[in-house]
Amino acid sequence: MNKLTKGAIATAAGIALLLGGAGTFALWNGQTTIAGGTISSGTLAIASTGTPTWKDISSTVVGGTTFDPTSQKIVPGDVLTLTQQVILSTTGKNLKATFTYDPTSIITDPALASLLTTSLSASAVVATGAATLTAAGANTYTVTPGTAATTTVNVVFTVTFDSTTSGVVGQNLANALKLTGLSYTLTQVRP
Repeated sequence: MNKLTKGAIATAAGIALLLGGAGTFALWNGQTTIAGGTISSGTLAIASTGTPTWKDISSTVVGGTTFDPTSQKIVPGDVLTLTQQVILSTTGKNLKATFTYDPTSIITDPALASLLTTSLSASAVVATGAATLTAAGANTYTVTPGTAATTTVNVVFTVTFDSTTSGVVGQNLANALKLTGLSYTLTQVRP
């Protein structure tokens, strides 16, 4: 064989070796599937239920404790409560949330708003696996889910008209506080 033929054969063999090293083909291989389970996301939701109930709990109630905001009017010294149930949907391993209300959702007249004090109290209805509510400051509760997917919560919203209001301040203000727009909020927080 001449040198040229030997060189061509050596070059072809070198190229074949280089190409073979770039990608190998295995005749044997294996694969398995493990039972690792699936991942699903939790829930965080709030919905009202039942009919809201108004009461006049002023220290000097006249004519019974029922209050009808469509026909009765608030005056200095009055204390009114709005009782409502809400359903909290809370599921998730590390889920915690805060429950409160948005004060701006109800005030339509700042002149009257400055004369009123509002507050919120909430308690979970005792049931197996229910979430727990723990006071976490004024009008705010920390919600820790239980094993149940939903929890019923009794919410009492209180409105107090400043008893020291005098003269004509705050008189004849229509729709100054619209509790039909009262907005409760449930917001996730990291533990």
